[in-house]
Amino acid sequence: MSIGHDLTVLELESQLDVLSRIQFVSRFGSNLVHVEGVKGSGKSWLAQRYLEKWCDDANQALLMCHSNQSIQQQRGIILKQVVRDPLFNESDTVVDSIGRMLAGEKCNLVLVIDDAHLLASELLSELWLLVQKAQSTPNWQINVLLFSESGKLAPALTRMSYGQDNKPVDIDIEPLTAEEAVTFAEMLVVRFAPSREDKIRIRNLVDKSNYLPAELIALGDKKAERRIIIRSVTHSPVGILGLASLLLLGAAGTYWWLNSQSSELPVIETLVDGDEPLVVTLDDKLNAELVQVNDEELQSNNLPEDDTGSIPPEVIDTPIVVDSKVEEGKRVVVPSELVDSLIDDNETIEPEVEMSTDLSNSAQVEVGEATKSTVAIVEEDKSQISQSDVAKPEEVKATFVIADKELKAISDKRYILQLAALTNETAVQEFLNEHQIEGSARIYQTLRNGSIWYIVTFGDYASISAARGAVQNLPSSVQSLGPWAKSLVQVHREIDSVK
Repeated sequence: MSIGHDLTVLELESQLDVLSRIQFVSRFGSNLVHVEGVKGSGKSWLAQRYLEKWCDDANQALLMCHSNQSIQQQRGIILKQVVRDPLFNESDTVVDSIGRMLAGEKCNLVLVIDDAHLLASELLSELWLLVQKAQSTPNWQINVLLFSESGKLAPALTRMSYGQDNKPVDIDIEPLTAEEAVTFAEMLVVRFAPSREDKIRIRNLVDKSNYLPAELIALGDKKAERRIIIRSVTHSPVGILGLASLLLLGAAGTYWWLNSQSSELPVIETLVDGDEPLVVTLDDKLNAELVQVNDEELQSNNLPEDDTGSIPPEVIDTPIVVDSKVEEGKRVVVPSELVDSLIDDNETIEPEVEMSTDLSNSAQVEVGEATKSTVAIVEEDKSQISQSDVAKPEEVKATFVIADKELKAISDKRYILQLAALTNETAVQEFLNEHQIEGSARIYQTLRNGSIWYIVTFGDYASISAARGAVQNLPSSVQSLGPWAKSLVQVHREIDSVK
């Protein structure tokens, strides 16, 4: 396992094994190599990594297939990278065009095709014939590397080579081991998490994933995707109308439930001295018992009664602590004055009012003191929290400019140097700051496996040999990254893939 200089290029043992097997097969002869793996196993990364580091001594051509490409477009992309200023007819086969353009010259070519299962079947047959012709031509060495999803290209290759002596070479991409998955997540996902909670969340999800590079990279994007989904729902008119309808239904249901509860309360009518009935609505059992006692007192109001016990107690200033204990089996008698006060609002019992006022005032004082002490504690906690806060480190802000239009303006017959391929703007800015090349580097966006990548490029050269020779003039820190020459034809196509 090796780690690149910028800690964003990570080569694991399983990936190194695949790359070394491809190099061994294609070094000393011409072969058609079929490299297959499940979706998300890192086929595109392996294809470009092989061109960057494992076949520097050969001419390179790269074709990234898309479902909307025609066979003429795929032929044109391949042939434009074989020789400089090519002359060909897109309707001719690849074998005829390359044979006519080379005209007996020596050829050492590595043709890498990503997502090869999207190739036209006719073009796949032409590439197989090209490899067979290279095997019989002394000064030709042409290797075609087909990177495809598992099970999608193998049946076609089997039918195509049936009954022939030479067969395509099959290489499988295995999932990462548990140890490699942890290392991959720590170096390329957890390292770029914005907060400590996100780092912990990603580490917990690693064991639940399928140990595929694409799934591990996606662990860092789940939170952002969730935010996008919520924002799209709340900003859409249909979502707003649906939310408003739910709120209205909830309010109507609450109003209906409160009305149904109030309608079930009992109603008691009491006749007092031939007047109109007094209607009282009760909402609990305690009020019902009090009214029942009042009715019994009203019925016995005409009988003589000793009213000495109704004299209110004296008002005292000294506070008294009262232990209230309810004695079981005794009947509570309400004075007749209290019953009269319920009927006639003009009469009140002043001693009881004063006593209740004193009790309520004392309760309010106690509550006020408790509230003040609680507020003081909360303010003290807030001050401690504010003092204990640690200043968060400032995040690196992206200041670079996307150079899509500038690169599109350059002729597709020229070449540039690719320095790095990164997955987010923060990593790009850190890369530029570390090597101090923000003023001279040009960055463009491309689409790989459904995700946006940022490609850091440098220079502008007339030929692939001039581009490779210019690597020696770069700073030593940039040379250690292994820049590789890239055709502007491929750069223009990658920029267009984002649209």
